[in-house]
Amino acid sequence: MLNKVFIKEVGLFNYVYRTAVRQFYKRVLKRDHEMLLPSGESIILPIKNKFASEAFITNGDVDWGSDYLFYSLLQGKGVFLDVGAHIGYYSIYVLPRVTAVYSFEPDPRVRLFLEKNTFDRPKIEIIPQAVSKSSGNMSFTLEDDAEVSHLSLPSDIDNKKINVAVTSVDDFVACRNLVVEAIKIDVEGFDTDVIEGSIGVLSSQKPIILTEAKLDQRLWDLMNRVDYSIFAYTREKESRSKEFTKFSQNEIPRNETKMLFLVHKEMIERIQKLA
Repeated sequence: MLNKVFIKEVGLFNYVYRTAVRQFYKRVLKRDHEMLLPSGESIILPIKNKFASEAFITNGDVDWGSDYLFYSLLQGKGVFLDVGAHIGYYSIYVLPRVTAVYSFEPDPRVRLFLEKNTFDRPKIEIIPQAVSKSSGNMSFTLEDDAEVSHLSLPSDIDNKKINVAVTSVDDFVACRNLVVEAIKIDVEGFDTDVIEGSIGVLSSQKPIILTEAKLDQRLWDLMNRVDYSIFAYTREKESRSKEFTKFSQNEIPRNETKMLFLVHKEMIERIQKLA
């Protein structure tokens, strides 16, 4: 079945061609394959991973251009924290422009793919922990689709839960004595908890953050504490046309959003110039 959303984004020819290539590896060769990312790094795409299929069909543009803008903002001044690293898409994408990468992935199933993608990249260290607003141990729910696994909710089924170590960004950075340039957060509804546990680092080091956090009052309260602004690519639902938007507090987005850029006031001019 044709995916109309992807066709609008990449064009019919590219969609058909790249889908055919993906299916050839999956059904005929029955093996994973590599793709070159826009940053020049290559990534191995598992044939049974939905995110990997999206990355291939969009040719490394899964987040509406946020991926490349995020990469373009980096200047090699510090490390990158990839919170919810999955197969390592962002960890590998930004590698040329950071001093080191710490890839947090608590799901042992997807971590196998992450290890395959990073074993020959000494600048990347896998951290088999979850990240939240405080450190300790928590229950983690392994969903059938690893992309949506998450720190457990009371309603989650017990036999899908495992116990995992949890750290906050502030604790991790202090323990390692790190200089942080950027953080990506994608942890299925718990992004704002991660941000809350990063307030010390945001206040002192002012890293740029790319996140799927909800644009709600809790997020605004945290951003106001550290003089951060919120930007995103917004997209019109039918035409798929997009624009780069700076949000005002209490503003309800008229169009779709996906990833949010959280940036300190000192970086506002630069991000607007590059977007």
